[in-house]
Amino acid sequence: MTQKQAFLAIMLLVGTVITSAHAQTHQAPSPTPPPPVRASSAPLTNKDILELWKAHLSADVIIEKIEAAPCNFDTSPTALKDLKSAEVPDAVILAMVRSPVSNKPAPRAPEDGKILWISKFACQPQAAAAVATVQEGDLAALRQSSLFDGVTSFATDSQQPEGTWRLSANEVSYARGSAAVRAQIGLGTGRAHLVMAYELRDPSGAVVWMQEIKTQPSAWTSSGETGGIQDQGPATSDQPVKLVDALSKFFASRRAQPPNPSDSGTAQ
Repeated sequence: MTQKQAFLAIMLLVGTVITSAHAQTHQAPSPTPPPPVRASSAPLTNKDILELWKAHLSADVIIEKIEAAPCNFDTSPTALKDLKSAEVPDAVILAMVRSPVSNKPAPRAPEDGKILWISKFACQPQAAAAVATVQEGDLAALRQSSLFDGVTSFATDSQQPEGTWRLSANEVSYARGSAAVRAQIGLGTGRAHLVMAYELRDPSGAVVWMQEIKTQPSAWTSSGETGGIQDQGPATSDQPVKLVDALSKFFASRRAQPPNPSDSGTAQ
């Protein structure tokens, strides 16, 4: 091999090494695995609300969370009673009931076309605010229940639609409660109370159920600074729960008994 040939061979070898190194340097990086798909946040449930309340979060914070997150609440009468027993504030329970994606309890077979129309509840002027709160709560609770195929009221239908059931109510007795009486006599006295007389008519206009429902704050329920004269709360919070519970019992007994045209089904 001549000197020139040896030189060319060396240059060819160097070029091959440089080309190989350059190719390795610019080799495409191995693909990065895609980030794991993050599961959407699970909807809030009754258990979540109970845990937040037990963690001493304020009612305002919990309500904001309910309004901002997907929800899957059980708002059946039994579930509402459990929330009340756990001392969850009424404002939080109402937010759960109003949640548009709250799940309804497993539906019972309703009577075909059973639509309820709720008339404006009658009351004395001093009870107007309390009764308005009760009426709003009753409407929401009945819509969440499976007692009727649909629920409307005077607010959207000024006249009762033909072929509908009618629920009316009249305030019988109301007292706002007296902190002064409570301070003088002691715990459990001076409580607010509200008595509503309900009446349900079927599409034929016959009265099929009547019942008075009384609600008042528990003797142990209060709010305010410890040691001060504490407000025991409104007398309106349990009316919707008691109403749905009473109507559930009425319709359950109605389904269990054979039809009797002479029996109005009135419950006292």
